[in-house]
Amino acid sequence: MPCEHAMAALRAKYGDGVGYGNSIYEYSSPIYKAASYLLAYSEAISVVPPEAEWNVPQELLDTKISPPPYDPKLGRKKFKCTKGIGETFKSKRRNRCSICKKSGHKRTTCSMANKS
Repeated sequence: MPCEHAMAALRAKYGDGVGYGNSIYEYSSPIYKAASYLLAYSEAISVVPPEAEWNVPQELLDTKISPPPYDPKLGRKKFKCTKGIGETFKSKRRNRCSICKKSGHKRTTCSMANKS
């Protein structure tokens, strides 16, 4: 069958009248017709035997097949950010207590919190 969009366009052009049925086969590929289908399956399709029964030439058995080369460039590129001329390096922020406002510890370990 041709695609649904083509069928809808043909139905819009011809309606459901007499010309609709004939026009489908005029606009479709010959491989979708019954004659092509019957020709494709006219002969019997042989079943592949088990791997133990295969007759493989020795030259093919001796050939070493290696995997494709590894490409490490897949994925997001990793690059080092370089600072501009006016930019300076910022040091790490130190913890500042919200109770006593001193740096070096947090409010959970503040000695002033235990007193109140």
